[in-house]
Amino acid sequence: MPIVTVDADELATGLGRYRQLLAVPGSRALTVADLCARLPQGMMSLAVLLVVADHSSMRIAGFALAGSTLGLALTAPLRGRFADRAGVYRAVVLCCGGYLAAWAGLLAVSASRGPAAVLVVLATAAGCCTPPLSPAMRSLWSVHAPERLMSTAFALDAAVFDLAYIAGPVVTSSVAVAIAPAAAAGVMLALTGVAVVVIGVRFPEQPASDAREGRGRGPLRSAALRRLLVAAALTNAALSASEVALIASVRLHHALWASGPLLAELSAGSILGSLLLGSRAPAARAQHRLARLLASYTLGLAALAFAVLAPPVLAIVTPLAGLSVGPTLATFFTMTASAVSSRNGTEAQAWLNSMMNGGAAAGAALAGLTASQPMISLAIAAGAAGAAAVIVTLTRPRSTGARQPRSPG
Repeated sequence: MPIVTVDADELATGLGRYRQLLAVPGSRALTVADLCARLPQGMMSLAVLLVVADHSSMRIAGFALAGSTLGLALTAPLRGRFADRAGVYRAVVLCCGGYLAAWAGLLAVSASRGPAAVLVVLATAAGCCTPPLSPAMRSLWSVHAPERLMSTAFALDAAVFDLAYIAGPVVTSSVAVAIAPAAAAGVMLALTGVAVVVIGVRFPEQPASDAREGRGRGPLRSAALRRLLVAAALTNAALSASEVALIASVRLHHALWASGPLLAELSAGSILGSLLLGSRAPAARAQHRLARLLASYTLGLAALAFAVLAPPVLAIVTPLAGLSVGPTLATFFTMTASAVSSRNGTEAQAWLNSMMNGGAAAGAALAGLTASQPMISLAIAAGAAGAAAVIVTLTRPRSTGARQPRSPG
């Protein structure tokens, strides 16, 4: 009778996969950098609002935030491409210099009650110079995590991403109230600096040797990536629309106090889903897994659409709908990393960020137009998620032989 041997790595489930991931050289440092890079992302929007509004009107603060967000979204692919060409550490250091200078100017002009136009320009400059830490983290995970643990690495990144958008505003508001808005901005900048230092000490990789890959459309030459970006935009449009619809629903029922807990439930479900995804070895190819997750998310949004008719039911359905969000994002991260050569990895992840931000803006706008009918908003969200599922299902997988590993330096 033949003896069948099974690799212990393949049997690892639950916390064992996370222990294996953290045992990989450099993974603990990368996790610390990820935490320090993500939390400022959850802090930035509120920090801009509070710093500008501290000595100006909320109208000017709103314009400053719009400029910062627009600058961040429009320049993300350029900063990602720069990181691929010059090396992640060199790119984040140079961008960090401009970022710190813009924030120093913003704090100084705000404190001196300077012109509104200058505040908006400085906030926009801060957005344009934001270090490309988010796409860089995912690019570094794709290089340093073993193939068998790639889904675990991106699931952990997705969980940290969600956690940052829960904890970030809490940290910002707490420090701003206890000390001053400028102090909250200081904490945000310090955390960004820690992430940059950790990357420089542990991952000072060299830039890609073949600069020709940066010409033309770069990673957008991949048809699979282009379809994936459209699907990601639709998915984030669904998520953004659902958040607006949930707030609109409780507002119509004169229970606006419930909006915070509901959004927290959605994020908690997303974090739990991410951690569960990372705790098990993938049973299906990423494309099939993503299609199933998007189908599940579509059903969850449809359930939410009916749950708005009975507000107490929302408290039960919302975290269940959120269970699919984190795993979906993690799988998008994984597929984006696999869709292009690692020499274009950071730019590809930056394009993913930009498309998802654009989708979020469109979803929020559509949900705002139908805010008086939250069921319609959620139906639109479900339609967007369903369309994303169809696109992913019809996308042909990319040839596995085209991906080239990059030396970590």
